[in-house]
Amino acid sequence: MINVPPGYTLIENALSIIIVRKDYEDRLTKQGIHNPDRLIDLALQDKKDLHLGRGAVPSIPIEGSLEEKMVIRKYLRGGFIRFLNHDVFWGLKRPLRELLITVEAFAKGIPTLEVLSAISIKTRGPFYRGYLITKELSSFTDLASYLTALASSSSKEMFFKKKDGILKSVAETVNLMHDRGFYHGDLNLKNILIDNLNPEKICIIDWDKSRSKERLTRSEKSANVRRFCRSMAKLSRYGLPLTEKDLMIFLETYWQGTETASQEVKRDLQRIRLSLALRSFFWKKLSK
Repeated sequence: MINVPPGYTLIENALSIIIVRKDYEDRLTKQGIHNPDRLIDLALQDKKDLHLGRGAVPSIPIEGSLEEKMVIRKYLRGGFIRFLNHDVFWGLKRPLRELLITVEAFAKGIPTLEVLSAISIKTRGPFYRGYLITKELSSFTDLASYLTALASSSSKEMFFKKKDGILKSVAETVNLMHDRGFYHGDLNLKNILIDNLNPEKICIIDWDKSRSKERLTRSEKSANVRRFCRSMAKLSRYGLPLTEKDLMIFLETYWQGTETASQEVKRDLQRIRLSLALRSFFWKKLSK
């Protein structure tokens, strides 16, 4: 049985399963969301308004609206398997699960994207291609890109001041997400968006493989924030202006107010250092 959240409708046939927001159903179906690859290809031909991630994600004007745009994200495989199987998955429900948890997070006050539709296109047997359509936040950019641009356009003193404030705001937003019972499946800098017009506005995106429960354990919270800190350290090796001090700022802000804040920060930092050392060791071994 397919769960459909309130305010959405299910369109199902022999070739596809589509869940679409009711107030956008007519416009999106007329625009052709039953064939999302065609919409993506048409948009990519213009080579404009592209969001870069695992693949190029185009921004597409929504027909019947003067200002609204949608972003169609196709599910793509990562790692070595992507060379053998680029975009085909087992089962039909991955996009549908992401829609459900994103809608739930939005309803509980977590700053995130508005999902317009989740689509599973059947290929052969139990295999499918998946797509998620969200409303575009045109003035937002991912945290890594924002910090890179900020460093190149600000004095060193101003950059450090603004960077510290942004990292504290991100930590507070992640804390809010955890307090409301959400564990993010891939918490990293690329999945945190910052509003270029108002950097205090933060958005958490890409809820694939995320989950929710009544209350997260301390270890679950710690694992999530360590994942985020590892992404900070990883990107710093590629030139992003972040240091261990920035990890400390993030961790101290996240754990502040808890009875064991200093112990939590120390424990997380030790585990992050160990994890990075082990990863560096294995990468060196593999590169030989």
